Amino acid sequence: MAINFKLRNLLYVVHAVPPERVAGLMPAGVALDVRSTPEGPRAFLATVALEAGAAFPYILSGFRQINYRIYVRHDEEPGVLFVRSWVSARAAAAVLSLAIPTEHASVDTTIDNDERPYGRYQVLAHSGDHHLTLDAHADPSIDFGYFGSRSEAIHFLTHRLNGFTAGAHPKTGLSVIRVSHPAMNPISARVTVSAADQWTDAGILTPEEARHPALALIQPETQFDMNLPEKLAD
Repeated sequence: MAINFKLRNLLYVVHAVPPERVAGLMPAGVALDVRSTPEGPRAFLATVALEAGAAFPYILSGFRQINYRIYVRHDEEPGVLFVRSWVSARAAAAVLSLAIPTEHASVDTTIDNDERPYGRYQVLAHSGDHHLTLDAHADPSIDFGYFGSRSEAIHFLTHRLNGFTAGAHPKTGLSVIRVSHPAMNPISARVTVSAADQWTDAGILTPEEARHPALALIQPETQFDMNLPEKLAD
């Protein structure tokens, strides 16, 4: 069974880190999708804020979500490893926790389109003692830095059709959530990160690094179809 979402206002906030920072989070079966850079090899992680409309079949109502993910490969297939998900609606959090590590959280977004699209996109979220504060605005002049071109960056960062998780109990093995969505054509953005405790408390980013992401992208809307998790063979 597939769950079909209409997703809106997807904000990708991307950081690049030395691979050893996140190597310990890799379950058996996946490897970091590392790129060579002038600073040495870099792994990539993303904090993704989004708003979901009602899903089909209609077991979920609209909700806001924060995904924490790391870019990985499995048998040379690109994907993401879901580290954590925060969801604003309790029912949706309960359902999504069956697929990826998810907890109910306060997630508030404010979007100002008065003067120009995404003149301001603010995210204030917290789960327990962890907080996330993002302040973004559309900016076509950003440098795509670690990537050869805008199109290469967008494909690498947004076109990942396999989501991997080891759940709360890695010994149960690796699962994959297969998804489909149209190719995205996001708006580049500039972001100030005031708090990203999910990454900084784990020592993956320093507070100073968290404040300066490698780049950010905003996708106004996309259709997103998600299958139920499949256990992968050991």
